[in-house]
Amino acid sequence: MLDQVLPHEAAAVSRIGAISDLWSDLFPLGLLDELRAHPFLAACRNHTISEEALQQFLVQHQYYSRHFTRYLCAMMASLPSTDDVRELSKNLVEETGLDTPGGITHADLYLKSLKLLGVRSGSRPAAPETLKLIDSMYRYCRSEDVLDGLSALCLGAEAIVPIIYGAVIEGFKHFGATPEALHYFVLHVEEDEDHAIVMRKILDRLLAERPYRLSKVQAIAQEIVKDRMEMFDAVLLQGQAS
Repeated sequence: MLDQVLPHEAAAVSRIGAISDLWSDLFPLGLLDELRAHPFLAACRNHTISEEALQQFLVQHQYYSRHFTRYLCAMMASLPSTDDVRELSKNLVEETGLDTPGGITHADLYLKSLKLLGVRSGSRPAAPETLKLIDSMYRYCRSEDVLDGLSALCLGAEAIVPIIYGAVIEGFKHFGATPEALHYFVLHVEEDEDHAIVMRKILDRLLAERPYRLSKVQAIAQEIVKDRMEMFDAVLLQGQAS
């Protein structure tokens, strides 16, 4: 449980490319290692990734990530506690840029990164694997069982951001990307585990009431992470074909 792992929330800040031990009990054994070792992420980290594959990733990831606020709203609709809705609304406020005067949405921040990295939005069609990931996220976030959406968003999206974005940042740095161009990714590495911790607290309460449901949480985490790795497979394949 969360209070057994961390003395306070500030201790949960992850280093780029790594996630804290906070999540180890919720993911199936070996799944995070498999994600970290995926050929796309490994190639980003060791600087053997092609620029075309990185550009493919940017386009495919935008198809997925531009739905994020909708995933979140759909999941929040099933939360039984208004206090939980309020806590998760802070994530929504950040995503929409309402947390700072004159702030811009994270979707617009992503578009800015695309432009600075020389990639046009929608310049490649959405891969079937990307559409599968989007469908899986909507299916779970729209479920009447809030455990489904929490598992998909907390474990399949927010908690794994340092592993994915940390590698992507390294890949783009190899090609001379500026800090401004990578701001979107660095920002989410800094913020997303905090969002995941809020969801983790809700998951902990639900699992305290019904511990046997942990197997369902882990199954959903595995499905979403596997779907994401299939999207990475498609990114590499298209990167090689171009």
